[in-house]
Amino acid sequence: MSEVLIEVGPATIRGPNDVSPEWVSVALHMVDDELALLDDRPVPVRDVWEDVMRAVTGAGVDTAVVVCPAWWSPTRIDTVRRAAHMVAAEIVMVERIAMLREGIPAETTIVEITGDVVVVTVADSIVAVVPRQESAADADAVAAAVAAPAGVLVDAPASVPGADVLASLIARRMRTIGVPVRIADDGWVLRAAKEHRSPQPATAVRVRERKALAVLFGTLSTVVLCGGLAAIHDEEPQSEAVPMTLLVEGRVGVMVPTAWTARRITSGPGSARVQVVSPTEPEIALQITQSVAPLSSSLADTADSLHAAFAEAPDGAFVDFNPSARRADRDAVTYREVRSDRHVAWTVLVEGATRIAIGCQSAPGREHLVKQACEGAIRSAHAVSRE
Repeated sequence: MSEVLIEVGPATIRGPNDVSPEWVSVALHMVDDELALLDDRPVPVRDVWEDVMRAVTGAGVDTAVVVCPAWWSPTRIDTVRRAAHMVAAEIVMVERIAMLREGIPAETTIVEITGDVVVVTVADSIVAVVPRQESAADADAVAAAVAAPAGVLVDAPASVPGADVLASLIARRMRTIGVPVRIADDGWVLRAAKEHRSPQPATAVRVRERKALAVLFGTLSTVVLCGGLAAIHDEEPQSEAVPMTLLVEGRVGVMVPTAWTARRITSGPGSARVQVVSPTEPEIALQITQSVAPLSSSLADTADSLHAAFAEAPDGAFVDFNPSARRADRDAVTYREVRSDRHVAWTVLVEGATRIAIGCQSAPGREHLVKQACEGAIRSAHAVSRE
């Protein structure tokens, strides 16, 4: 039986054979879309992925072990899985972070550098998502988030622009406070994945994958990560930290509670949105919408357009409008949407050409139940580049 290892993402696709860099670029950059331009003609994205998989694996493959970023969405993973099934009868999906943890102490903090953000994971929980801006500032932000752990492993793929420089800066800051740091070389992940090529390890990986995807798989473009979340009840102290995970939908990334269920809403009143719902309190939820704004658009412009839209709405439907609010240390437009069975406190942010709206939904008088999740979502919301 022949097996192949395929590394997919965050910024490359690698396997036994070389594949056209243009194909790889199109496959990765357009993975969330239905159509892509290849050689100046529209092509279904799934066809591009199938062509890439055929090229990278070659013929006569029985089993494909595919390593993907843990924070990739179920829809992305499904695209990869379907393409892999065109070249192999059996597919084993492996989380990249699990391979990064091979052979290192369990208490090691993992820092993953991607093109848009730096993801910091302790054990199985994301503790910080730092949008990339300028290397020195990014390194300072990551160092502050990491604090003083027992050790740090930095994943800096060669295919991610600037990752090597940022990794070196992060390592320097950690070492100045006595924290041991390792930077994963470009072959780390595939070497670790070889240990999962026998039937027994592969079975273990599939079980872990099913557990990781159980909450969010098949619902929408949502990041998949391990980690538990205790049910939130009125009597639970809200000071307890709620484990969060990174959700990426379209051009927006947001931290949301790990165990909440996410689904895309495209019908009914209101804009198309992602709804992330508490597993124990169905009226407790986060609503996340996004839209493209003109490059010159400001927060004030957004406030003006919202105010004009509210003038056409029934009296009392939208209240407490504030065009220059501060939420989670960010400038924002805020207002409340009032319905008979629920209230939604909306916070609207502008990042470049992207408008991000976070709605914190609860039954009237139970706003405290969504407060912690709401603050985390607003603080972390950021635009994700598709360049």
